[in-house]
Amino acid sequence: MKQLNSKSIAMLALLVMVLCGCKERIEEEARYTFVGHTIASFLESNEEIYSSFIEILRRGECLSLMKAYGEYTCFAPTNDAIERYLYEQDSIYWTTLAAGDPIWTGITSPELSELSDSMCKVISQTHILADQYLTTDMEGDIIPTMNMNDRYLSLGYDVDENNMAVLLINGTAQIIAKDEEVENGVVHTLASVLNPSTNMVPTQVKEHEYFRIFSEALELTGYDEMMQLYKDETYTDGDKQHLDIKLQGYCPYPADRYYGFTAFVESDQVFNKYGVFTLEDLIDKSAEWYPNADPSAPYTSKDNPLNQFVGYHLINKKVPYSRLTCYKIALNNFDSEKNLVNYSDRNEFYETMNNRLMKVTVPRSNPKYQSTYLINYTRDGANLPEMAEHVNVKVYDPAEFRTLDTLYTDFAPEALNGSINVIDKVLIYNEDEMAGNILNCIIRFDASTLCPELTNNDIRWRSRDKAGKNAGEIYIPNNYCTNMEVYSEETMHFYLCPYTNWHNYQGDEMMTLGALDFAYKLPPVPAGTYEIRMGYQSETVRHIIQFYVDGEVTGIPVDLRIAASHPSIGWVKDSETDDNGVANDKEMKNRGYMKAPTTYKYNGSVIVREEASTIRKVITTKYLSEGEHWIRFKSVFEGDDGKAQFMHDYFEIVPMTFIRNESLSLEDKRK
Repeated sequence: MKQLNSKSIAMLALLVMVLCGCKERIEEEARYTFVGHTIASFLESNEEIYSSFIEILRRGECLSLMKAYGEYTCFAPTNDAIERYLYEQDSIYWTTLAAGDPIWTGITSPELSELSDSMCKVISQTHILADQYLTTDMEGDIIPTMNMNDRYLSLGYDVDENNMAVLLINGTAQIIAKDEEVENGVVHTLASVLNPSTNMVPTQVKEHEYFRIFSEALELTGYDEMMQLYKDETYTDGDKQHLDIKLQGYCPYPADRYYGFTAFVESDQVFNKYGVFTLEDLIDKSAEWYPNADPSAPYTSKDNPLNQFVGYHLINKKVPYSRLTCYKIALNNFDSEKNLVNYSDRNEFYETMNNRLMKVTVPRSNPKYQSTYLINYTRDGANLPEMAEHVNVKVYDPAEFRTLDTLYTDFAPEALNGSINVIDKVLIYNEDEMAGNILNCIIRFDASTLCPELTNNDIRWRSRDKAGKNAGEIYIPNNYCTNMEVYSEETMHFYLCPYTNWHNYQGDEMMTLGALDFAYKLPPVPAGTYEIRMGYQSETVRHIIQFYVDGEVTGIPVDLRIAASHPSIGWVKDSETDDNGVANDKEMKNRGYMKAPTTYKYNGSVIVREEASTIRKVITTKYLSEGEHWIRFKSVFEGDDGKAQFMHDYFEIVPMTFIRNESLSLEDKRK
């Protein structure tokens, strides 16, 4: 439990007096709107509290921004907080320097006057968001807009010495005065400075001494060097705009292209439970866990067992804990808990940096784990005895992890280019276990997950009121995504931000216009035979598309304008059949179609399976070997005036072993 010290209480009392003056206190949660003030003038009118932060903003070239028109959130640390922060960071640097292993904090003096201008800029940008958030808007575990230093700020809660709830930013910085609204945004006062570390993910891992073994393995395998990327300086399309597809206004291109990474990390204490106390122990154990790998191969080779172990812990997306699955995602006009059926499992499938598939689940259907994030979840446990302690791997909520041991209280999960997620078991990939159990399911992935850039650049799950001037749309340039190949310059891609009233899985959708011709790289699944499907909503404004998989034509073109109730598809509502739709399912499947899943809704209430406009198209059944596989889409609609839409919501790769499993319940097959 965190306690407010006497100095903080005194500062809070002073702040209340300064900000409120003679104003009558209406109620405990009352806030004040400072008419005529900007964020900058509000701070300047209270210099006795914020003078140090004002100086940092000025030297960081952000004070003028806080005077400008717009909507900003400013987390303003007090003078006392900044003084304490400079002293602490200076002490860290000099103490570690004397020990021979210096930690570079960017601060080598406790004096504000000696703080570099560049560090002032980093601190300033860490405390500013280019959107306005009152504390009543702060839901979940992160604020959904990144700060101007391109990081998410995490949210947490604690109680003070009076047992009153307090809001913490990044786990440690308490808001001691909130929701001070001004003309260009809102100010929240902090009792501590937000740590503006510019560490990349590997350095962030290394600076936590309880991740020593994993950090050493990261360096030995060379993955630390692969995770140093931050911003693509060659991307130059950010100043362009493109015509909005609905309202004929304009929507922006992404301003930048950032890289991102996430590491799932075991603490040394977890490794110890598996008999791993040193890097050498981990090398030996990796050879046991990956018996088909080559121990003689260089550690930097993907053939090496240690490399395979480490690579399966890394993904090339920046994913903080609360965004690992579509669970409790609350945005403007979207709430995942209204979009998804309450007790349906929330699955996300990630390609790791050694080209394997990882499943992350919040198993809402399982009373034991309804709000727990698990990697490689299986309700009935492992098939293979040796995998019993390597499935259902829990990802710790950062706030929970900090409470497990006093050693962990300094845990900081967010790096400049990614996130650290701590796990409670040793994570390994076993092909037999994955193919025969964990991935023997409907592998459904939202179309927006196919391109890492949409996650790394705050595009996927962006709030509609924070994107696009008209309809919450973001134009995706043809040269923007690594897992996409574009064969026609007339191809135009849009990301449509989540909306609860749409018939869409996870609320959002990908939309492509024009005489389109492009392809996505599919996620890597274990070798086997699969049915490949696409989910979409039919409308009269849609396209006619020819599908290809690995360059081979898959059937005749598909007219996405036709509703499922058309005789060529044959949809009939379950309640209008004598057998709850069983025979109708088979008839539709024979025609190459399926009803939508039972696991998500539109308008917050109607199961999409009950709607004739939401359909799954069976694209093909194909053996997928190891290696890359691509799915291609080409428009063949001769009547297109440039406005016909290729709406693609999600894809499914489903093992034939799952489809042919006669012991599965009807409910499970319809999920």
